[in-house]
Amino acid sequence: MVTIYDIAKETGFSPATVSKALNNYSGVNKKTYERILGAARDMGYTANANARSLVTKKSWLIGVLFSDDVDTGISHPHFSGILQSFQSSVGSKGYDVIFVNKVLGDKKVSFYEHCMLRRVDGVMIAASKKYTSEVQSVVDSKLKLVSVEMPYPGKHTIICDNEMGSLQALEHLYFLGHRKIAHIAAPLFSTAGMERYSAYRKFLEDKGLEYKPHYVVEAPSYTHESGWMAIEKMISQCWNDMPTAVFVAYDELACSAIAYLQQRGFRIPKDFSIIGFDDLEIASFTSPPLSTIRQDRVTIGELAADRLIRLIEGKPGEEPKEMRIPTSLVIRGTCARIE
Repeated sequence: MVTIYDIAKETGFSPATVSKALNNYSGVNKKTYERILGAARDMGYTANANARSLVTKKSWLIGVLFSDDVDTGISHPHFSGILQSFQSSVGSKGYDVIFVNKVLGDKKVSFYEHCMLRRVDGVMIAASKKYTSEVQSVVDSKLKLVSVEMPYPGKHTIICDNEMGSLQALEHLYFLGHRKIAHIAAPLFSTAGMERYSAYRKFLEDKGLEYKPHYVVEAPSYTHESGWMAIEKMISQCWNDMPTAVFVAYDELACSAIAYLQQRGFRIPKDFSIIGFDDLEIASFTSPPLSTIRQDRVTIGELAADRLIRLIEGKPGEEPKEMRIPTSLVIRGTCARIE
């Protein structure tokens, strides 16, 4: 097995300098760091995790705490995109990711107990307001953490600008001449659902448009079935006063709405213009393809990883704050100018 002493002999640096570089400590200049890592890679060096933990007093584990309500979590296309970016970023710094849940082996534990038993160095949280009381013990602890779902006072939060994205979608519909705009909301106990609904209310008020309760339906979850039920309910309660456009707070719900309307003989976008939010992969495969709002999941994951590692390693950084990542409008084929 290749050791740090072998790498030191090969590069001419001291074992202490090699150890600092391999453990990503400060005080090693960039050229030295790159030379040592290059030699380690070429020589087939593999770190001994147990030995590294003993030396650094760290577990090199980062916990990821997801909601498992309303079909969010690791299977959720939005969060899986963030996680992939996050995991790649922390992995490049030598950290491994584990999932924090309320079961450890055959024992039921709290989120906080799971973190303590696994000795995680930090936590990324992607939990909805429905989980606030259970997550609060983690938030209130001394654990280093960053959130990518909802803000926590005094903690780093990296999330998309839901208001900006919602207004981009609604302004696009308004530009196309639509004044009777309905809204299928994501679950309102989620940050995204509530902020996108609030932006819809604000938009109507700013434009002097009437808020019509029968134009709004809240989907109970983020599933295809929930989107189907939501649009079915909307059509039934709007039969005598149909909207011309629908702003849907999540792409999968929007795709379900398109499928339901087309099955009932409505034409998209001639009879209804539909715009979604998130720009999931599925948005490109509807017929016509879904116009939507794109989130920058890669940047969210990278920034969350950077903030958390800086906290764990005690590096200088910005004070904890809420960072909103800009969105962008993606125009495809589901919106048309009203005749």
